[in-house]
Amino acid sequence: MAHDNGSKFANPGPAGLMVLAFYLGCLWPVATGMASHDQGTVLIALGFAGAITQIVAGVIALHKGEILNGNILCAFSAFMWLGCIEHLGKVLGWIPPNTAMVDGWVFLIMGILMVIFTHPHLAAPKVAFWFMVFTDLFFVPAGLFFLTGQKIFWLIAGWDLPLVVISIIWLVGGTVLNNFWGRQVIPLGKPYRPLA
Repeated sequence: MAHDNGSKFANPGPAGLMVLAFYLGCLWPVATGMASHDQGTVLIALGFAGAITQIVAGVIALHKGEILNGNILCAFSAFMWLGCIEHLGKVLGWIPPNTAMVDGWVFLIMGILMVIFTHPHLAAPKVAFWFMVFTDLFFVPAGLFFLTGQKIFWLIAGWDLPLVVISIIWLVGGTVLNNFWGRQVIPLGKPYRPLA
């Protein structure tokens, strides 16, 4: 999956995924009604910090020659900027309170791209593949909810978020600890389809 071109940087993916877990961990109680919508304003700060972290991680990954993960991290950064600035704009009255139709297309396009990028993850550790599947199951239904208003789609997207967060924790923990100790501490699973 990686084509390291001699870059001196370590794998930046875990940092980008950790901030995504923070963001989605905040979004989950708001999306499922466990927390009031106004508590979602925390996403402004998380989106700002996460967007910066993810763009840096994405650029480092691209510098290392990781075209797939680098581009995904950069796209997640743009998505977090959207969440940050859109929430801030709604709170300050710059943006109308209902942007569902526009948001729906952004979420759906992101979802379709994530589905396309899931296939190459068959050559990654199993946990990375399942992270992508769970990501697909968030973005596509969320986009369909915003576009159609059908609550079943938001129910699927909202309750999929813990699966995304758990897969991130597992993937990040395994990636960092296994690399640090130079051996398997947290198993990530062999790829479904190893690269030849």
